[in-house]
Amino acid sequence: MEPGQGRRKGRPLAAPALWRLLAVLLPLLLCACAQDVMGPHGRKPLLLAGDAAPDRAPDSLLRADPGYIQWLERQSMLGSADDLAAEVSGSERIWGNSGSNRRLPLLLEAAPCWLEVNPHTLQGKATALQALTRPEALPAFRQLGLAGIYLAPAQEQAALWHNQLRPDFGMGTASLAFDVRTGSEAQFAQLNGRAAAEGFQLGGSLPPAATGLGPDFFLQARHASRFNGLYAMLEAPASLWPSLPASPQEWECLPLDEQRCRLLADQGLLPPALLRDSLPWATPGGWAVTGEVRGADGKPRRWLYRYAGNVLRPVLLWQDPSGQARRVLSAAVIRHTGLQQQTLAGLHLEAFMGLEVPPDGHEPGGADRLSPGLGALDALSREIHRYGGWAMQADVLPPSLTPLVLRTTVDLTRDSFTSPAAEYALLTGDAAPLATLLRQSMSSGIRQQRLARGLHQWQGVDWRPLRDLPGGEELFRRACRLSALHDDEYFWSTTPAGLASKALGRTANAAPAREQRDTALEEACLLLLGWRVALPGLAFVSPQELQGALPLPRSTPGTAASAGLVPLLEAETTAGETAPAPLAFGPLADEMRRPQSPAGIMARLLHARAASGAARGELLRVVEGPAGSLAVVNRLPDGSCWVLAANFGAGSATLRIPLPVSGTALDLVEQTSLPVQGGLTVTLNGRSARHYLVGAAASPKEPS
Repeated sequence: MEPGQGRRKGRPLAAPALWRLLAVLLPLLLCACAQDVMGPHGRKPLLLAGDAAPDRAPDSLLRADPGYIQWLERQSMLGSADDLAAEVSGSERIWGNSGSNRRLPLLLEAAPCWLEVNPHTLQGKATALQALTRPEALPAFRQLGLAGIYLAPAQEQAALWHNQLRPDFGMGTASLAFDVRTGSEAQFAQLNGRAAAEGFQLGGSLPPAATGLGPDFFLQARHASRFNGLYAMLEAPASLWPSLPASPQEWECLPLDEQRCRLLADQGLLPPALLRDSLPWATPGGWAVTGEVRGADGKPRRWLYRYAGNVLRPVLLWQDPSGQARRVLSAAVIRHTGLQQQTLAGLHLEAFMGLEVPPDGHEPGGADRLSPGLGALDALSREIHRYGGWAMQADVLPPSLTPLVLRTTVDLTRDSFTSPAAEYALLTGDAAPLATLLRQSMSSGIRQQRLARGLHQWQGVDWRPLRDLPGGEELFRRACRLSALHDDEYFWSTTPAGLASKALGRTANAAPAREQRDTALEEACLLLLGWRVALPGLAFVSPQELQGALPLPRSTPGTAASAGLVPLLEAETTAGETAPAPLAFGPLADEMRRPQSPAGIMARLLHARAASGAARGELLRVVEGPAGSLAVVNRLPDGSCWVLAANFGAGSATLRIPLPVSGTALDLVEQTSLPVQGGLTVTLNGRSARHYLVGAAASPKEPS
């Protein structure tokens, strides 16, 4: 009888035989799946303490259950690559745009100012997509002067697969599908339609080169053949296991110290060094080892793999001849830009920089030191262009690398000139490093239009770019010391309001009473925000910054200090939710009703930025005044100038700013005017900034 013939003729299947088969298979399937799955959001934490002593012996399951392997493949990024590629392969989509497109002015004109939203930091039961599609949301953001929504990270996080309580700022991506905190495909479609009607652009980050510990990693470690070559991973021979750190569980991955790495290099298993190991700015990482993982073929293996940041962040292997990593990231581009038609795609490829064995006989220089990172950045940028999008390098890189990055086809790169130098200036009162970095960018021929300013700044301050300055190591050490960081730390997990509070001597996590406005704190926060508004390029702001979110105490479990929950517009409360961040200002809906609130002032500045074309301007001049004071002049497309005068010192300061234009200087915040003849003289209070539009034919419109 042919398969299914009995069903077609109306005869029932042999029920007793079927039940006997199920009785045998079901316990095995459940037993296998219980190792890794079925908890909140469909995942069981993998690293629970109780798993260290399972009831059954580790060898009782002769091989990983094939049904579970197939299920895991459906959850993986590589598993979805074929279906996504089929959407465009052989179609006209490939020929829609050139991979070498240089259309940045179009983006800068359409959406110069973006709201950056991290779904994992929003308060309330609604998903991020639900919150953004509420009728009042996009009109409110338009009133603020924003024209783009950058939702990142949007993809499912690997924290769901193990015992991390909250994502590490969403960098541990484990799937191309939306995370439960982001929302659903249907909710995205609703936002996409509403954004098109309201004239908003959408964007977000693609999966990073150092992903999370999720299905793709598990499948390669389980020796599922189609996943070979995806990660920088290789099998450790059983003869070497005694020299590796003991791990009681499959997925309890442990880092290898320098001595063990040397031993494995002497055995010819690991490279003696990678180019990355000599880069002082690279995210710390190294080699790690898994526990004994039972493969799909029944063989136990231990795996050595490269990680960046921590052992839960394995690094993809871009240069593997199988092209598996390329397929994953290409599929992400197809989904994000080609199918969802998101305008802006953020690329996090820093873990690829220097992931290469040094050449024999000479020191690599320039772009060779960053192989294969720059090649990956160029290739993915071209693919994003082919589907009509714009590519943005979104990692913190040293300012000296910016010219190399911008020689690729990437459209924008994250600003490392004004940040963290502006944060350092506010913390110390010393604006000289900021002036030096800005002048370096001008002398290097950097097109300031190609810088993305303020991206991820609400998370904290990464002090490493200070090392690029003359005497930078001392500046770096001083900044880390003032931030109370440990010797091996470089990232201060705080918020802009938290940094400003420390500079002013306030208690960082104590919000003022709502009826008692802290004007000094508000001016200090606006001083920091001013450096992304007044200069060319894309400007990003976040709900954390607009509402003055303060950091949580470092002892708050399960979250970073700067990742407290904040409202999108209105305050919401949810029982049992992680403690919300204290707000120095207030919920955005309330703040927008006050013209002199930081949100009200930012609305005037952002509208002026869009109307004047400041994003498409040219950094013309950097002027230093008395200690702690500094001014920059941005020449606008119509020949007028935007002047930002800033004072990071505690006392007042007067600056004389030479200008190439005359006429009237309009104070963009106070809406007052003063005459200009060859220059502008400005007196500033301590830790404050002023913005002037000089020589414009007409004043920009006030926000309605």
